Amino acid sequence: MNEIMNWKITIDTLRGGYLESQSRVRAVVVDARGLLVMKAGDFEQPVFWRSTAKFVQALSLLTSGAMERFGYTDRELALACGSHSGSDEHATIAKGMLERIGATIDDLHCAPHTPLGPEEAKRLQAEKRQPTKLHNNCSGKHAAMLAACRARGWPLKDYNRHHHPLQQEILAHLSMVSGIDPQHIQQAVDGCGVVVFRTPLIGLAQAYARLAGDALPEPYQQAGRRIRAAIAAAPELIAGPGRLCTDLMQVSNHNLIAKIGADGVYCLATVNSANGPCGLALKIEDGNMRLLSPLVCKVASALGWLDGGPLQRIHSHWHMPLINHQKELVGDIHVTIDD
Repeated sequence: MNEIMNWKITIDTLRGGYLESQSRVRAVVVDARGLLVMKAGDFEQPVFWRSTAKFVQALSLLTSGAMERFGYTDRELALACGSHSGSDEHATIAKGMLERIGATIDDLHCAPHTPLGPEEAKRLQAEKRQPTKLHNNCSGKHAAMLAACRARGWPLKDYNRHHHPLQQEILAHLSMVSGIDPQHIQQAVDGCGVVVFRTPLIGLAQAYARLAGDALPEPYQQAGRRIRAAIAAAPELIAGPGRLCTDLMQVSNHNLIAKIGADGVYCLATVNSANGPCGLALKIEDGNMRLLSPLVCKVASALGWLDGGPLQRIHSHWHMPLINHQKELVGDIHVTIDD
């Protein structure tokens, strides 16, 4: 049996060579069998899954039969699993998902927000267009939820609320793929208005390890294979050009599955590693999203999941100098891993 890596991970933000702030990190890696590969901090402490839950939420699109009934392709499935950048293509796909089920943008319970992609936001502003609900990074997920409701014959009203049968079904899905008993899954409301789930960090890592290793429990194996294929074929729909999730999947030649969550949560899974398929879940304790890119790249490199050329191709994600408004270099960010 391989020895478990026991790490301490910290992120130092330096200004003028002096420590300005320090962030602590909890992280855990498990393989597809559920065996520990790496731990940092208390991996049994709970964490809100936030948008890392999207592949689990998308399971209802498949188990309900909505994919076939409404003629959705793997591109619609990928968008449902993503936190997209708000491009015209992303919005168009989400709109098409609604049209095929006889729904409209008014049926979405996610609010408009400025596109997450910087270039997408600039374009919208330059064209003097206001963002709509379709530009919300979760519009694909919400459209998929509406489609699952339509296929099941469930009401569209309150599809995002705890009491709705769709959310109860998603809770059951999440329990099965994570191995966490439903009674130990806490619930609240996410930024986009749907139910958000909170489990021990290891449950999140387990879900991603099983997805990467084709080891989701029945009856989800076929659905998991299709989700994994959809994500691999269209990483630009999971986030967008220049964003970490998309870039990681592209440079790894489909070996990595990457998904960001809000408030310092991130998941990464590898199809091939020294330990076979594995899932990583990490949480920056203070929720500083600015630190995610260098942290994820450093951890992926230390695990041997990302190296050499691929790592250099995403240099801008892990080399993050602090530049002030005068365009002066004033500091930098250091990720330290001690074992």
